[in-house]
Amino acid sequence: MKQEDKNKAVIRLKDAEEFTKSAEENLERERYKASLDHSVDAVIAANDAFTIFFMEQVASTDHKEAISLHKEAGKKISENKASEMAVLLEERHRKSYRCVPVTKSLAEIDLKKAVKFLDWVKSKIV
Repeated sequence: MKQEDKNKAVIRLKDAEEFTKSAEENLERERYKASLDHSVDAVIAANDAFTIFFMEQVASTDHKEAISLHKEAGKKISENKASEMAVLLEERHRKSYRCVPVTKSLAEIDLKKAVKFLDWVKSKIV
């Protein structure tokens, strides 16, 4: 894990919003794999904002570390979304990093999940 100044949480929230907008634009342009990828990037950035805000730390190596840190940060508010995050990260691994297509339906579902995750993070730290 890496230490981060608490004020950087706002920067990562803005990053998450930017990735969400990109995911929406990619979806509209029928670039479904790119949409899925940016939806998950939004979740990663939102999670960074969450862990920076509550722990002043961010994962430095892999997604398992990010999920673990999320759970620790969630203890501060007795709530976490680690399972939702894990599902999206696994989806990205199965689809974005492989020679398989992403359907419009899946891209739409993952974008909705990403927006919901981002909204949850905002409700906890803003």
